[in-house]
Amino acid sequence: MSAMIDTPGSLLLTPHGDLVEIQLPADSDKRLTVMYAVLRCRFVDVVALTTRLDMWIDDEGMYTHVDDVNVPATLLARRHGFTHQPYYGPVLLTGGVDDEGDTVPVTRDGTHALLTALRDTTE
Repeated sequence: MSAMIDTPGSLLLTPHGDLVEIQLPADSDKRLTVMYAVLRCRFVDVVALTTRLDMWIDDEGMYTHVDDVNVPATLLARRHGFTHQPYYGPVLLTGGVDDEGDTVPVTRDGTHALLTALRDTTE
């Protein structure tokens, strides 16, 4: 059980390429509620892009966000070897998991690396 109230460092990546920092509660049930709200979905899935970067998506995104391909997220995933599909709707980026399997925040260095990777994929 974590003593943290919030886990800053999560980033919402919109289909338009906007990045918004999102506070995620340390409590996993509350964290899922926030994820459902910011991703506008009923079910989430995670794409582990690296050991330090997870991309949370709407599990039904290709049906619920059919006209909302997230080009930056798709390019980011392709950069990490996930070339089999486009991603739809907003996605939430976190820093992977700790030894107990709990979601950790994107670090300052990780955020800088992410922004650099996004810039490189869109240029």
